[in-house]
Amino acid sequence: MRILVTFAIEAEFAPWRRRHNFQPTETSSNGKVYTANISGVEVSVGLTGIGPKAAAIRICGMTWCEDFDLCITSGFAGALRSEFQITEILAAREVVPDKPRAVALGKKVTSTPRLLRIAETCGATIVDRFYSSPSTVGTAQEKAALRESAEAVEMESFEVLAEAFGWIPEGVALRAISDAANEDLPLDFDTVLNEDGDLSVARLAGQIIRKPSAIPGLVRLGKRSEEAARRLADFLDVYVAALAAKPENVASSRA
Repeated sequence: MRILVTFAIEAEFAPWRRRHNFQPTETSSNGKVYTANISGVEVSVGLTGIGPKAAAIRICGMTWCEDFDLCITSGFAGALRSEFQITEILAAREVVPDKPRAVALGKKVTSTPRLLRIAETCGATIVDRFYSSPSTVGTAQEKAALRESAEAVEMESFEVLAEAFGWIPEGVALRAISDAANEDLPLDFDTVLNEDGDLSVARLAGQIIRKPSAIPGLVRLGKRSEEAARRLADFLDVYVAALAAKPENVASSRA
């Protein structure tokens, strides 16, 4: 069995990477891909960069003519409802984008039911939808406006699964909650990304200089993100082992 797992950035991947002997592998994209054997399964991890544009470009190179059995799009998400706690693992039945992307791409993206069932047995909370945003949703007010349409917000899963399903029979959207529904992010993170969707240290430093009051919030977010990444690594270890124990592909089960 071969599994493709995607994260947006290294920080989401780092705890899992430290646990296993992930080695860099060649890819035709400008993304970074690492491969390791986990529970007897060949797992390739691709870093897509932050946002739909970066994800759409990099996922093409990761999946092009590759013989993966399933795709897991993973990483952090912001909760849109108060019942979801920091570090909680959510798995979504469907990923919905903003209206312009939905109209342009004309696709409905849903997780494979078989993979959702296994995720639930491994401790994930199954939700109806992730909202895959074109930009950072950074305030409690913005999150409240999306509350009726989805349970959590992220930025890459729609593009990842839409492309992956052209080559890979099964896929699932999994996320760890890194910020709560009732809190604002300390910075507008769209302003600290470079053209490839990666965090720019120089731009981040510039924003901190302009807004030093953001430092306590950044420290708090950093700690929570580290906790979410560790919890995600714990979950992925259990999940991959469960998938290895049930290796059958059921491509027809995708709704």
